[in-house]
Amino acid sequence: MSLTATVETQEMVITFEAEVEQSDYGVPGSPVWDEITDVEVIAVELWGYDVDPKTLPKGLINEMLELAPEDIDSYR
Repeated sequence: MSLTATVETQEMVITFEAEVEQSDYGVPGSPVWDEITDVEVIAVELWGYDVDPKTLPKGLINEMLELAPEDIDSYR
């Protein structure tokens, strides 16, 4: 299942897409929880202009990925 989250700063709006994966401790009866995996930048707006993330340098995308929420509750 894919979920999205949006982060807004003063200069940009970044939309992330992530996969959800169920995790557990690997033993019978252990709790099961959802974790965010495979986060990607799918949309970028810089100073009000839409920018195709595929045209941005890999280093900039990596910096943007550092802003991606780690909490599953931030995604919908």
